[in-house]
Amino acid sequence: MTALAEAIKKVATGPHLSKDLSIEEANLAMLEILSGNADPVRAAIFFIALRMKTETNDENLGILQALQASTAQCQADVDNLLILSEPYNGYNRHCPVTAFLPAVLAASGLPTVSQGVKEMGPKFGVTHSQVLAEAGMNVDLSVQAATERVNNPDLGWSYIDQQHATPALYALEDLRTKMIKRPSLAALEKLVMPIKAKGRTHLQIGFVHKAYPNVLAWLAQQVGFHSALVIRGLEGGVLPTLRESANCFRAWKDNVETCVMDPTEYGIEQTTRGVLPELDQTVTAKHTVELGLDALSGKAGPAFDSLVYGAAMTLWHCELQATPKQAADHVRQVIRSGQAKARFERGLK
Repeated sequence: MTALAEAIKKVATGPHLSKDLSIEEANLAMLEILSGNADPVRAAIFFIALRMKTETNDENLGILQALQASTAQCQADVDNLLILSEPYNGYNRHCPVTAFLPAVLAASGLPTVSQGVKEMGPKFGVTHSQVLAEAGMNVDLSVQAATERVNNPDLGWSYIDQQHATPALYALEDLRTKMIKRPSLAALEKLVMPIKAKGRTHLQIGFVHKAYPNVLAWLAQQVGFHSALVIRGLEGGVLPTLRESANCFRAWKDNVETCVMDPTEYGIEQTTRGVLPELDQTVTAKHTVELGLDALSGKAGPAFDSLVYGAAMTLWHCELQATPKQAADHVRQVIRSGQAKARFERGLK
């Protein structure tokens, strides 16, 4: 009997008889699925049964280790690197101007990579990939090519698509859509580390449900992130609401602490929660590009404030700026000077 079949026997026996998997059992089952040799029906049963039982930390870690082992990996020649992980299924209520954050952060002194896919069900929202492609970027870079961009001191940012980083996981996209409900992969894929720094690699990730922060922080520590900034973000993303405080979390080593993100500490006063579409109330990649480029040109508004807030909280968390105010002032100067826009435009070539 295969590792996947053995795992299903343990986790899919009902609310009273189901048993938890060890790290190794979950890892072997996931590796079997990623190999392409597993029956898709069995794979779907495995993910749904885990969700109905509720995944343990060990099960999540075993699956994540399998994802990382199946990912192309490179080391960047930088002291600090941020992996920015937005929801792979995108946005449908707010324009994801966070696609411009890597360029802003790189111009502010922190090399940054975002990762994702073109589209993902069941939400099929607008993604970083769609926005960057609409802006003119080649979103089909290898991990090696993305690493070379990170190493370039005049650029320092990139995007990595799962199709090229972890193709075996990307191959499950159709299965995941047919499953309708999101499996644990939806959270775990955001913790994959295709590029690591020679020094400290940081993670910025969002959450919606209150049970997730400690789980995400613990998993980030287990797979080698130096720190994690876990944000109660809009639509599960990396940016909190612009108009009120949000309970977020910072993690290093074995320490996880609550961190209240207050936009007023960053000099932001908005009446809107985020960047809402202005055209027909529909979120599109084209409109997001227009808003993002306006913000990089220094135009005031929610998009500009979103880039300031998102970049400043990260610089402060990574200890590259002493206070939220100093970080926000630094980012505003970087954007208004044209440095962030120049970085973004160089990334399109």
